[in-house]
Amino acid sequence: AREGNGTAAARDESQYSPAVLLRNIQAGLVDFYAGETGEACKRVCAAQHLDCDARWFNQTNRCDALLAAFPTSKAGVPFKECSDQFYGGDLPAHQMAQDKLLVNRANAHFPSTCNGRSEHSRRLCPCVYRYPNERATFHTVFSVESKQYFEWQSRYNVFWHKQVGQPGKITRLLSMGGAWPNDTHPHPVGDHLMKEVPTHVAPKYDPRIDQYTAYNKPLAITHWLQNTKVEEDVIIINDPDCAYVGKIETPVEEGEPIANQGYYTFKDPNSVEMQIAKHYCRGACKHFDPIAVPVIIHRRDLERLAPLWLKYTEDIRKDREGPNQWPIEWNDNRYTTNRIEWVAEMFGYVIAAAHLDLRHEIADLQMVPSVQRRLDPSVPIIHFHVRMETADHKTWQKGQERAGQEFPWPIAPGTDEVTARMLVALHDAFTALGNTERFTKGLWDSYNGEWENPEQARRMLLSAAGFDGRAADALLALPPSA
Repeated sequence: AREGNGTAAARDESQYSPAVLLRNIQAGLVDFYAGETGEACKRVCAAQHLDCDARWFNQTNRCDALLAAFPTSKAGVPFKECSDQFYGGDLPAHQMAQDKLLVNRANAHFPSTCNGRSEHSRRLCPCVYRYPNERATFHTVFSVESKQYFEWQSRYNVFWHKQVGQPGKITRLLSMGGAWPNDTHPHPVGDHLMKEVPTHVAPKYDPRIDQYTAYNKPLAITHWLQNTKVEEDVIIINDPDCAYVGKIETPVEEGEPIANQGYYTFKDPNSVEMQIAKHYCRGACKHFDPIAVPVIIHRRDLERLAPLWLKYTEDIRKDREGPNQWPIEWNDNRYTTNRIEWVAEMFGYVIAAAHLDLRHEIADLQMVPSVQRRLDPSVPIIHFHVRMETADHKTWQKGQERAGQEFPWPIAPGTDEVTARMLVALHDAFTALGNTERFTKGLWDSYNGEWENPEQARRMLLSAAGFDGRAADALLALPPSA
């Protein structure tokens, strides 16, 4: 069993009572199926042309249900009991390696999930009929600043989105200009990629208040939702270092977001992660979901969550100094890999979701080179935030100079599948798009430096956007944030 955090906002549990279950079974609206070893319930139900509904796990997470589904051991001996010593999103199940029936002993805190699976378990799955949501619409967003570091990632993200046929739109959320909250006006034109990359320009967080650039992610999402008519139902939040290698087509409903499992957990009540979450939620939260990108969330949920995400990020960062300064352990690698100095924005999201009692279904949505080595066709994203190495010991990482233009090629035989697939994605994008005008003209001082906007730079932006002559002069007469 492994940890998984479940699905759905708080609802009336009487809708999922035994009496309602019986009526739904009689009406053919719900049924239960035993999966094969290693199968997630999502796939088990899909094979029956049904959908997994995690809210029925409260009825399947019982020994009598498991005994009915799996009456005998592998040797044909009737089971007489179940073990309640384990918990996790991949339970309840028949654990084949130990040949035991396992119920989830902590379903309230670590709920059973539709996407949870173990290579050694057969799951008992609640499958329901739902009217097909054929009208669901999708919109992918990622947040960047105007840096050469993000330039190739932005262009390649749009290419990969089109290459795999990902449904819906994609928008780059560009934090440029302004100084939020005192100057709420973003740059009036944006940068040179505006014509090539679909973009929404949002104000930057004022670095004079705090130079923590991760503020810009929840701020840009909030600004986009509040200042643009976003019509799509399903929003996919990605990072710029995430490559589409497959489609995300899950039509999530309101109150039922899905996310990848983060590299941290909240299962230890004394862990630094749990200390941080409880401290800033101040008793208002029942649970915390250890999520990572991509996040698949309904637009109306994100409209509620995004401002809180920014607020909690600010609350955490304010305590970097002063009378409520963080305990030393919260920012020390000897005690945690999640140093709060950098991951405040991540905790801001987790606490905002918990504040709204918004539970995430945990799913396998990303592969990481060097962490996963076998390519899984069902996983739609490669998150290339780590150093990659080929079989002939050539290395690549996104932070190196000319990372979008220079990478190991051809791929050495024996290179692991995930690394090889990522290199193919880089090669495809570079071959199709080539160098960028900004890169070849060297208009940045450094790879990670941000392009400031003096008058000359603003005139170049205006020219690139089609504003010349008097129109440019008129716009240049305005202050940069006007």
